[in-house]
Amino acid sequence: MLLPELREQVLETCLQMLRDGLSRVSEGNVSARHPGSGFIVITPSAIPYAKMKVEDLCVIALDRSLIEGNWKPTSEIALHTLIYTRRPDVQAVVHTHAPYCSLFAVSGEPLPMVLTESAMLLGGDVPVAPYFTPGSEELARATAETLADQPAALMANHGAISVGPDLAAAYAATIAAEDTARTVCQLRAMNAPIKALPPEVTARLRSAYLEKYRPTKA
Repeated sequence: MLLPELREQVLETCLQMLRDGLSRVSEGNVSARHPGSGFIVITPSAIPYAKMKVEDLCVIALDRSLIEGNWKPTSEIALHTLIYTRRPDVQAVVHTHAPYCSLFAVSGEPLPMVLTESAMLLGGDVPVAPYFTPGSEELARATAETLADQPAALMANHGAISVGPDLAAAYAATIAAEDTARTVCQLRAMNAPIKALPPEVTARLRSAYLEKYRPTKA
């Protein structure tokens, strides 16, 4: 079996999505690119995460051809492969139907940066890509263009997508976006003002995170 360790990581991310309530049954999709071969491990279509096994995951090439797998890859294969094509810095993609992010995706409102932790992980307001049919080439292009060089974006009437240099970073961006969306919703329920961080503060937080946030021996 090709890329067993990367398959394990992808499957664990899917199960974590279930545990965190960011997706249910088989909602969303996850992929990771192997830096050596360039092959991509990606979730299959319609198989519930709770029942998924490592051998159920698909291995594809960047041209979307199936290298190894018994199932058809996710219907959002175009979205994943286009992001990898446009973003050589990206090695993992996580798409969820996170509930609070989905509220903003439906309203078409970008997520403001109100939390320092989210600012470090996301670097700025999270934009909303225009709606197109799920699984379509149009959706893939619109979402990739809206994502641009950022870690996360929302997909109108659909959900959220995040990327990173590995699955841990991509998933952390997903959590940061959902925490932000939940906080803003709760503030509005309190009739409290939304005090977003100034862009220059957000930029400094992001730079400090990228430059300094890593384990350091004493």
